[in-house]
Amino acid sequence: MLQKRAYTKPMIVAHRGASGDAPENTIAAFMLAWEQGADAIEGDFHITKDGHIVCIHDDDTARVSGSKLVISKSTLKELQSLDIGSHFGDQFCNERIATIEQVFATVVKGKKILVEIKCGIEILPVLIDQIKRSSLDLSQIIVISFNQNIIKECKIIEPKLVALWLNDFFESNDIELIISTLLNIGADGISSNNNSTKELITKVIGLSLSYHSGWTMDNIDIIKKTINWGTQSITTNNPGKIKNELFGKKNHTRVI
Repeated sequence: MLQKRAYTKPMIVAHRGASGDAPENTIAAFMLAWEQGADAIEGDFHITKDGHIVCIHDDDTARVSGSKLVISKSTLKELQSLDIGSHFGDQFCNERIATIEQVFATVVKGKKILVEIKCGIEILPVLIDQIKRSSLDLSQIIVISFNQNIIKECKIIEPKLVALWLNDFFESNDIELIISTLLNIGADGISSNNNSTKELITKVIGLSLSYHSGWTMDNIDIIKKTINWGTQSITTNNPGKIKNELFGKKNHTRVI
């Protein structure tokens, strides 16, 4: 049985936007996430043949459009000719692959965006340029990646930009190796799908690094457990539902 205690409100992150209610990684999903009260959005990004950063999870468009275009071998114009919303519902038929500029433009003051890099380090100079061109403060942007080299290089290029290493705990759960990796690459913290041990969270926070519960936290009991363990954010497909279940519509502190 969980010990009851009051906890500090964690950040609620909308995984690929409010992807439980709208097509993932679309402007519709991100706008809905804000409407549902998300504290941050998370999106996946690749770079196109002609040097644009676009928001899509896979290496190609087959799953979300029914037509296969490889992102790295296609131009922005080609990619944006595809409907990536209808697979979720006819009402989303006008959704197109968004550029990172378009996604950044949805982020308002006081909110954050987690930028998951799904390609290689070639994206970093373009990303840093887009961040500088945007109206966002560096404190509103968090870079995340499974690729250790991307996190390491990101911290070299722009040390003030927060960068978190993604860890699939079900594939790699050697806690000492995880900790040494975080330190070696200079990450600001970790985002992990770990829901089985408090030890990792305790050790990460003990090093003054940040710990985040990543993809995808939709089970309220698991969410409450990781919050009690000290996680600083929850990434979920259903930000509105989870936020209401945790805090209610008015209460920001609740005992669990």
